[in-house]
Amino acid sequence: MPVHVRQWWILCLMIPLLCGGCLVDRKQRGVEIDSQQLALLYPGISTKSDALRLLGVPTRKSVIQDHEAWVYDYSLEETWVLLLGLYNEKRRTTQQRGVALLFTEERLFDYLFME
Repeated sequence: MPVHVRQWWILCLMIPLLCGGCLVDRKQRGVEIDSQQLALLYPGISTKSDALRLLGVPTRKSVIQDHEAWVYDYSLEETWVLLLGLYNEKRRTTQQRGVALLFTEERLFDYLFME
């Protein structure tokens, strides 16, 4: 390959890195629960074992509105490396949401989407 062509390719690859940055890593935490999955759970009818079978183990348990709550958290975090003459690492959460299933005894009372 001629020298001028090789230099052109190196320049084309280096400009985006020097001018901006590049995505290094994307981490997903938890499982995203959508409305179609929740449609299979019926308040007053579905049980905790139904929720476990459909959605898996909750991220955490809490109390919301005087009901036992199973919370399924979801987040997507991106890590960028910015090279504007200096090295700089930037992390940010691009998506964060969750669902809380509220139970009365063993039965599903209701569910809430959390943003």
